[in-house]
Amino acid sequence: MLNNHIWHLISRKLSGEATLEELRELQQLLKHDPETAYRVELYSNFFEHPVQQQRSSEQKNTQWQKLQSKLSEEFPADFPGDTASEALQSRPSVFYLYKKWMAAAAVLLVITVSAIYFLQKSDKAQDVVSAAVINEMNTMPGTRSKTVLPDGTIVWLNSDSRITYNAHFGETRREVFLIGEAFFDVAHNADVPMVVHTKNVNIWVKGTAFNVRSYPESNRVETSLIRGAVELTTNADPERKIMLKPNEKIVLEAVEPDTAAHAAVRSSRPEHASVKQNLYHIQQLDGSRYNVIPEISWVQNELVFDNEVFTEVISKMEKWYNVEIVLENKELANKNFSGAFKKEDITTALQGLQFINSFQFEIKDNIVYIK
Repeated sequence: MLNNHIWHLISRKLSGEATLEELRELQQLLKHDPETAYRVELYSNFFEHPVQQQRSSEQKNTQWQKLQSKLSEEFPADFPGDTASEALQSRPSVFYLYKKWMAAAAVLLVITVSAIYFLQKSDKAQDVVSAAVINEMNTMPGTRSKTVLPDGTIVWLNSDSRITYNAHFGETRREVFLIGEAFFDVAHNADVPMVVHTKNVNIWVKGTAFNVRSYPESNRVETSLIRGAVELTTNADPERKIMLKPNEKIVLEAVEPDTAAHAAVRSSRPEHASVKQNLYHIQQLDGSRYNVIPEISWVQNELVFDNEVFTEVISKMEKWYNVEIVLENKELANKNFSGAFKKEDITTALQGLQFINSFQFEIKDNIVYIK
C-alpha cells in the first residue's frame, strides 16, 4: 500500500490545489520510488485525459446510475443515495467529477474503479484502463516458482519474493519491479532493453542471465551476472553507470543518505567507488567447491553457503525452511559457515553446520533458538 502522504500530495496536484513547496516535495518522493512514480504516471494520464464517447440518452443514464451508486458507497457524505435523481437532472462533467473525487478521497485507485463502471462499454476506455493494470507474481515463504513474461523472459522467484510489471510489458518498454530474489533469463531485444527496479537500484539489460537479491529487511542489493552484460544505475546518481562482466557479482549498499557516511567501501577492482550514497564492491563468482554457483544454487533447489557469515546464513535458512531463527549466541554472528543442502530438513541442516562452528539449538513452534 502506497504511503498516504504521497497520495495526499498527488490528489492536491491533480485538483490544482498543491503549493509549489508541495509539488517539489512530491517530485522528490517519487524520484526515490520508481515503482510509485510509474503508477502515478499511468493514473495521472488517465485522470487528465478522460475518455469521451457518444452514447444514447438511455445508455448515459444507465452508466450514470452505476457511477452514482458507486460514489454513494465510497463517499456517502458527498454523494448521498437519495440525491441520485437530482444528480441525473444536473450531471456535472466527467472531468469535474474526477476533480471532486480526487480532492475528497485522495485515493487514485478509485478513479480506475469508477472508470470501469462509467465507461465499461467503451473500447477506448478499456485500452486506457488496461494500461494501468499491474501484473503481479509472488511466492510464499519456503516456496519457489518459475514464470515466463510476455516477451519470453524466464523468471525464477525465490522464497517470499514478488515481481510486478505493466500489462503492456514488452511492447514499448520492459520494466520489472522486484522485491526479494529472482533469477532472470532475459529474452534478447536490442530495441526494447529491460530494466529491473529494486529499492533505489536499476539494472539495465538487453538479453542476459543474472540473479538479483534484494529483500526489504536488508539494505544490500546483490546482482550476480552469469551471461551477457548488465548496467547498474542508482536513483541517487543516475548518471553514474556500473558495468558487470560475466561471472561477476556486485554487492551494493543501497543505504539512505544520512547513513551512507557510516558504510565502508570494499572492492576487488580498481574502478570501485561510492556512487554518492550507494557504496559497492565487485567480486568473482566461484562454483568450484560445490560444482554450483552458490548465488544461483536455489534455482536448482539447493541451498549453498560458501564461507558466508552466520547472519547471512540465517537469513537464507529462514526463507528456505520458512522458520524464524533467533540468534541468542551473538558471538556466532560473524563466524563463517559453508555447506550445501538439498533435501535435508532444518534439523539436519543445523546439525551439519554444528561441525563447522560449535553451537546448540532448540526448535519450538517453528522458531529456532541458536545458543
